[in-house]
Amino acid sequence: MDMKSLEFLVEIGVPFVKIGSGDANNFLLIEEAARKSIPLVISTGMQSFETVKKIYNTVSKYHKDFALLHCISAYPTPSEDINLRVLKLYQEEFPDIAIGYSGHELDIDISSAAVALGSKIIERHITLDKQQKGTDHNCSLEPREFKQLVTNIRNLEKALGQSVKKIQSSEMACYEKLGKTIVYSKHLLKGHSITFGDLDIKVAEPRGIDGSKIDSIYGKILNKNIEKDESLQPTHLL
Repeated sequence: MDMKSLEFLVEIGVPFVKIGSGDANNFLLIEEAARKSIPLVISTGMQSFETVKKIYNTVSKYHKDFALLHCISAYPTPSEDINLRVLKLYQEEFPDIAIGYSGHELDIDISSAAVALGSKIIERHITLDKQQKGTDHNCSLEPREFKQLVTNIRNLEKALGQSVKKIQSSEMACYEKLGKTIVYSKHLLKGHSITFGDLDIKVAEPRGIDGSKIDSIYGKILNKNIEKDESLQPTHLL
């Protein structure tokens, strides 16, 4: 990209400007683009981490409405060179901007993995024919592949969910069938203080107190006579 192209893009009101890896060390262009206060997406292929930090610092003087994309400028990119963990490095070093991934690998799985690692932007090239002449047609995605990538990412976003561990409603049928409950391992009399050896954990009907609560039951006093293998219910305890 040159300055004239940048001016043209700003004049026609594009929603953001993409600066490719080939211009990632063109700080005359980057600074001028930053001055425009237009959102920027900057790929960082072929650059050292020191240069990436300079990009961040240069644009940050003007605004924080920009994103950095981890990128390896090899067509196609060997899997061993992709180093998706750089996404985490960028996220830690630049926590106040969006971090993304620009991929040139042959498949779509690695791009999905980038989303799992927190990438907020995915850039892939698209082609109508992988056999066309040119540097990147063979590692670009045909429309059907691009559609599949989008589907995969949307499913992955659903699967990532929230960092909250709880029993899901979809698990309840299995929980009712296989979830273990506390039962009595022997016949016990009213007034008995429950000790280790009085209880077992099994699948039982009706369900009783969940097996994970067994430690809280020791020392409790029974208010009725109990049969062996009977499910322990809260109403049995004083």
